[in-house]
Formats: sequence, C-alpha cells, structure tokens
Amino acid sequence: MRVQHSLRAVLALALVAVLASSCSKGSGSPSEPSSGSSTPTTSTPAEATLEQQAYAKINDYRASKGMATLTWNDVIAEQARQHSKNMADGSVAFGHDGFSTRSGVIAQAIPWTSAAENVAMTSTTSDPATAVVNDWLNSAGHKTNIEGNYNLTGMGVARAANGSVYFTQIFIKSR
Repeated sequence: MRVQHSLRAVLALALVAVLASSCSKGSGSPSEPSSGSSTPTTSTPAEATLEQQAYAKINDYRASKGMATLTWNDVIAEQARQHSKNMADGSVAFGHDGFSTRSGVIAQAIPWTSAAENVAMTSTTSDPATAVVNDWLNSAGHKTNIEGNYNLTGMGVARAANGSVYFTQIFIKSR
C-alpha cells in the first residue's frame, strides 16, 4: 500500500523530519502561553479506532526493540486530536506550528522533562494507521521520536472533507 501525498504534503513531511529534531523537543517550560481548547475534542468511532491501532503499532515496534511501551494519556491525546482536527479542517497548516502551546497545555497537567511530536497525512483508505506508522518508521526524525526516552503518549486522528486522514502523536517524558 502506498501513501498518496500532495506536493505540499510531501514538502511538509520533509520539513517535519528536520523539525522533529530542532523544534519538537522542549525544556518543560514553554515560553508561549497556553491557549488550549476548553471543550474536549472527541473522535468519531472510526477515528478512535485509528488512534488505537496506530498507538498499538508504535508500542509493538518499541517492544520489538526491547524498549518500554508508552502509556496512553487522555490529556496528551486531547492536544493531539485538536491539532489533527485543525490540520484536517485547514485552520492550521500541516506541520508543527503551535507545538509549544500544545506542550504548554500538557505541562499544566503533567510536569515533563521532554516532549516531541510526529504528524502525518495520508490518503490511504485500506489501512491508514499502518501506512502512517510505516512512514514514520522510515523517516529518521520521526523514528527518533518513536524510539525516544518517553513514557507517555497520546494520538489524535481527524479526517478532512476530502477523505485525507491526519495523525498527530505527542510523546512526553514525565518528571
């Protein structure tokens, strides 16, 4: 199966690999004020299934490498869902814009020492979770985040009107 990307998305994915190392890790004290949504973002049953499938695939991969699995956290998942929803509806560009704000909202509930984020978009309809996880594992920056020294995670999935599926996974190392 092949993930179809627009030229813009392909360029954004290339940028994401660079950004994964430079902007997605933080000190736990983001300088941007948090402005998280006060209303929880809910996933449709199909989106929730994709979230859990991708989460399981990431943990299966980590376990296969002798690494500790990541524990699901709803606070983190809420921020990931909101970002995926915003990318899917076009209110933010595909990428990591606002990561400092998302990680700041998380820091209000979970003190952390490091954080990272992976994002993806796919048009694959047969198995989007597998397609995205495989793409992440074949990208050095994304794979570094997946294999990072994190203990908590949350995944958010949203489907755009054109059928494209947006994934956000946030990784946290709690204090």
